[in-house]
Amino acid sequence: MNNINNKKLFKLNNKFGNAIIYSPEFLEGTSYITSAACMTIWTETIGWANRFKNSIVLNPEDADNIIVLSCQVTDLAILNDINIIKKLIYKYPNKKFFIGGCLAHRFDIKLPKNIKRLDHMRADYESVIDRTLVNYEKPFWVPEFKESKDEFKEGNLFRNMYPLRIGSGCHGKCKYCTIRITRGIAYNLKPEKLETEFANNNIVLIADSITQTQIRKYSEFALKYNKIISFRNVEPQNIVATKDIIFTLATAKLLKVLHTPVQAINSKVLKKMNRSKKQVDIVLQIINQIKKLGVFTATNIIIDYDNYENDFNEIYELFNYVSWNPYWNGNFDIKKAKIRMNFYIKNTKFIEDIIKYKVIKDSYNIAKTFI
Repeated sequence: MNNINNKKLFKLNNKFGNAIIYSPEFLEGTSYITSAACMTIWTETIGWANRFKNSIVLNPEDADNIIVLSCQVTDLAILNDINIIKKLIYKYPNKKFFIGGCLAHRFDIKLPKNIKRLDHMRADYESVIDRTLVNYEKPFWVPEFKESKDEFKEGNLFRNMYPLRIGSGCHGKCKYCTIRITRGIAYNLKPEKLETEFANNNIVLIADSITQTQIRKYSEFALKYNKIISFRNVEPQNIVATKDIIFTLATAKLLKVLHTPVQAINSKVLKKMNRSKKQVDIVLQIINQIKKLGVFTATNIIIDYDNYENDFNEIYELFNYVSWNPYWNGNFDIKKAKIRMNFYIKNTKFIEDIIKYKVIKDSYNIAKTFI
């Protein structure tokens, strides 16, 4: 990373190429921030916004800068990011526009004209006092989404809980994932500096990937303060390694939600993903047991991965909450993305009925004939 002209902007190189990326310190004046990204990026940016709240406005009309936090997990997410920022540009043409989040680090994907790429906005150990400082976009994959106090309603999982950010980045080596590139070097916050914040809230732990050490330490806090805890984004291998403390929490009625992204159950698919079939099988057994103890269980799956068959019926029966992403090969084509968006998002019930039993092969060509 090279500093250019000492103006808080950098030329960054990664596997996607190189581009100029701006530090948050570059921002001048007031900023309006809206997030179409994952809860991890939303949470860390809330912390940053609380630290610099005097420069944050809640109405884009009042802002000097408009910032869209983005995702790049699929072409559908990227299309949604671009659509959001285009709408804002059309409505507020005289503002300065920035894209933050993971898409900012995807230098292979062309952005609308005059949009600057903004580096991650992080303020470690900052309490989330005011969550309204960063707007949270409706999840585009839930067409009829409504904000609800029912936190288990579609699209609302974790949305109303107190998000405690405990780290950033991931040490995993899943072949389909780019977090190690777009999120930067992985690091964890010190639990002892977050203990008071933990003790004062019923929280969901937020990180790109929660580690075994973090599970054990924050579980100690939960038992110490008799506080309910939820885990988001715990990889199967980390659940297997900490199953003793997970069962302890579940038995004590202190584990509210356990979310683990199993992604697939087919052994060939998991091998190609560089994930362990053995660990996934053990996790499914653990999920079955803690669910009986009253724990709400959630997972992610990737459907139609490289056209392998994947019978997800067992997943849908076992987990209380299943969210899915259509497989994407990483090469963004906006025309294909628009067709796939119409297919997957406008026909979610149709898709879910199919993926419970068989794979959707060659989704792009199916999409062209379906719509």
